[in-house]
Amino acid sequence: MSNTSQRSAVPDQGSRPIAEGRNAWSLTRPRLLASLVLGAIVIGLVYKGPPVDEIAGIHLWFGLRGPISGDPWKWIGVGLLLVIVFGVERLGLASLLIRRPSWADVEWALYIFGGAMAWAWLADMIAPQTDNAGIDVVLRLGVLGIVILTVTAAITEEVVYRGFLAERLGALFGARRWAPWVGAGLSLAIFVAPHLAFFGPSWLLHQFPTALAIAVIAVVRRNLVIAMMVHLLTNLPILYLLL
Repeated sequence: MSNTSQRSAVPDQGSRPIAEGRNAWSLTRPRLLASLVLGAIVIGLVYKGPPVDEIAGIHLWFGLRGPISGDPWKWIGVGLLLVIVFGVERLGLASLLIRRPSWADVEWALYIFGGAMAWAWLADMIAPQTDNAGIDVVLRLGVLGIVILTVTAAITEEVVYRGFLAERLGALFGARRWAPWVGAGLSLAIFVAPHLAFFGPSWLLHQFPTALAIAVIAVVRRNLVIAMMVHLLTNLPILYLLL
């Protein structure tokens, strides 16, 4: 097998092959590395928000405060990642796993959601998540603020961590069966860090299993839309704490 055919080959995923159109595994090594470097810059300097509050008297956080203040930058960051995907990689939305879900995909999402809710109930019985500063900050946003925050997180975080990073980090390891899982694991570790810093160690018991399940369903079903769906459905119950 030639080097070119090796590069375009993708890991066998059984009934759900990775080869569904051109994707990160079809990129040449230089183009893949360029995409990752540019993506890391966008995620670190734009998606996460600017490192300073203002420049020349211009407030860079759009006058917003609290966790919602970063939402505009998350959408801008995702927009720039799309520019990288379309312009640098010359790929499409399918390379981010963005495609119409099948009924089987939706069924998987509902199973994951049910399991996540059962685990949340069990975890709360074992160790109630009381006096959590991160949750208190989110609750102070009110209903509208929480809805905006959760919708933004469900869409942008999945694009960044599962659609962009996981796929491209996995592609670094070539056309090996386990490569997508390594990419998913690496992106999950990057995803966990800020959540752990904001919500504290209790996040690992209460929310990490759901984050892990979302990473798994993205690899198994090759569909980011259902990952977004599960992310949103498992975050919205925080509204119950406002009652």
